[in-house]
Amino acid sequence: MNTYNYTNLSSYLSDDIQCFVFDSISSTNDYLAQLAFCMKTQVCVTSEQTCGKGQYNRKWLSQKDASIILSIRRVFLSRILLSGLSLVVGLALVDVLEKYGIFDLKLKWPNDLYFKDKKLAGILIENSLQGDYHSVIIGLGLNVDFNEDFQCETPWIDLKKIILIPIDKLHLSKNLINKILEYLDIFESSGFDKFYNEWSKIDYLLGKQVKHTNKMQLFSGTCLGINHEGVLLVETQCGIKLVYSSEFLHLY
Repeated sequence: MNTYNYTNLSSYLSDDIQCFVFDSISSTNDYLAQLAFCMKTQVCVTSEQTCGKGQYNRKWLSQKDASIILSIRRVFLSRILLSGLSLVVGLALVDVLEKYGIFDLKLKWPNDLYFKDKKLAGILIENSLQGDYHSVIIGLGLNVDFNEDFQCETPWIDLKKIILIPIDKLHLSKNLINKILEYLDIFESSGFDKFYNEWSKIDYLLGKQVKHTNKMQLFSGTCLGINHEGVLLVETQCGIKLVYSSEFLHLY
C-alpha cells in the first residue's frame, strides 16, 4: 500500500485527532513517543515498519504493504488503573473483525490475537508518566496479506487466508482506530470489569498447561483465566499463582 491510500484517513477520524501517515518508518510507537507531550489523541500509520518491536524488545517482523501497522497515543489521568488495557484493545480488534465475518478468534493473554492456533495480530502498549497523566502508546500489527515465504518462529496466519477476499486497508484501519478509541473511553470510565465477561469467552489460554520460568518464581500449572483486573491466574500444586507479565510464561 502506498502512502496516498492513507491520505484520507484523518477524514474518517474525529477532528481533534492528530494523524501522521508514512510510507516507511522505523517504528510507529517510537515516532509517537518522540513527539512532545500533548493532550490530543495521536495516530501514526505506515505501510512499512523497518524496526518494529514486540513485547520485551523482541522484533516485530513484517513485510511492506502486507500488514496494518499503526499506533495510537491516548492520555489518561494518572489515577486510572491501566491493568487490563491491552486486553481491552484486543477485544476491540475482535469486535471489528467479527463484522468482517471472521469468527473463532481467540485472545492470548495479554496481547496476541489468534485464529486456529496461529497468530493474526499483536499489540504492544508502552506507557510513560507525564505529571498527572499516563501517556499511553498502543501499537498494533495485523497480518493482512503476507508472501508465502515469510519467515517467523511463531506460526502465523493473515486475513487473506481466512476470508479469501481483498481487504480495503484504509477502511479496516479507520474501523480499528475508531473502535479502539471507543473501547478506551469505556475503559476510562468503567475500568476493565466492564469487559471481563467478553474476555472470558475468547480466552486462548483457558485450560492450557503453562510453565513460568523466572528463577525467582518457577512453577507450572493450568490457566484458570483472569481476575477482574486482567491478571492471569494459574492453578499449581501450591495454589493459585497470579501472573502479571508474559515474559517468562510458556505453553507446554
